Amino acid sequence: MLEVSNLSKKFGDFQVLENININAEKNQIYGLVGSNGCGKTTILKHIMRIYKEDEGYISFDGEEVLEGSEIIKDFYYVQDILYFPYQYTLNKLFQYEKLMYENMSEEKFQYLLKYFNVDGNKVLNKMSKGQKKQAAFVLAIAAQPKLLLLDEIVDGLDGVIKRKFWDVLLKEVMENSMTVIISSHDLKELDNICDKVGIMHEGKILKEENLEKMKEEIKRVQFAVDGEFDLGELKEYNILKTTKIGSVYICTLTGNIEDLRKYLQSNYNLLLFDTLSMSLEEIFITELGGVGYGKEE
Repeated sequence: MLEVSNLSKKFGDFQVLENININAEKNQIYGLVGSNGCGKTTILKHIMRIYKEDEGYISFDGEEVLEGSEIIKDFYYVQDILYFPYQYTLNKLFQYEKLMYENMSEEKFQYLLKYFNVDGNKVLNKMSKGQKKQAAFVLAIAAQPKLLLLDEIVDGLDGVIKRKFWDVLLKEVMENSMTVIISSHDLKELDNICDKVGIMHEGKILKEENLEKMKEEIKRVQFAVDGEFDLGELKEYNILKTTKIGSVYICTLTGNIEDLRKYLQSNYNLLLFDTLSMSLEEIFITELGGVGYGKEE
């Protein structure tokens, strides 16, 4: 289990992170999402001890992670912007990384080269952006880490390769008790694979929850009644957002849906009432809208 507790960091006078708390379990894929520049990558770099926090601490399996800790050898970090050694091929980099990661698997490496159709003898810096992402992912999985940090790993990849990424990752998580944290703006992709999500804005975690539970807490309904009514009547149902299309109201809320239906049915001629599913993207927009993001004049 990875635990980030009350992590805070300033760069000069700028508060980059403030009281960050993250709990990611084994056999779990944790999605770290947020507005641009909110501090997602900075958190990952703190976990890898590239940065040192001003306050707070990080632990893994009950052991505090400090600079030089042995446990870091079981962490693997794939950055958004990839840099490879000059004139290195993937095969050569694999041999080099075998010296650092004792669990590096030759068998997995060779299998994944074929699975992703990656040329291990091609110079890495001559690869396209998508090929570099695949090469970095192949190395990450071959290293068999206990904690895998992925920053925008599928950015720029086509749908077929993305699906291959997720299939491999899910298999590794299930078979090897891996903890994975993925920072990404591709919310539709994360919606399909994440167990837990942390939503960030301006250096803070606004909400951290199991994704399915998050979807149960924030709900959406559409309804229509005969005649007009005042939305102010629905305050007790914690309406977060309302859109009206013709005579149909679409409401996002945290209140009890069944109580709302009964209220409308008792006081109006209820013509339509349906519960709609919420996606991670819609939850993200709702949460950030609650702190004014995207509503600036």
